Amino acid sequence: MKPARFQNQVRLCAAELRAVLPELTDRHSPLVVIAALTEHIRGALFLTQAAKSFAPEKAKAIIRRMEQIAFSQNSV
Repeated sequence: MKPARFQNQVRLCAAELRAVLPELTDRHSPLVVIAALTEHIRGALFLTQAAKSFAPEKAKAIIRRMEQIAFSQNSV
C-alpha cells in the first residue's frame, strides 16, 4: 500500500474513533477508555505479528511513537 493511501486511511479511521470516543467517555471514565483502547492495541499488535504482517521491531516502533506523541510537551 502506498504511504499516501495508508495515511489517508489512518486519518479516516482516526476520525471514526474520535466520533465514538465522546459517547464512551460519557459512560466510562477516561482511564477505563484508555485501558480498553490499550487492550485493543495489544490484541491488534499480537494478531499482526502472529499473521506475520510485520515484525516485532515494527510493533515496538509503533509503541515508541505512541509514547512520543502522548508525552510530548507539544501535545497538550
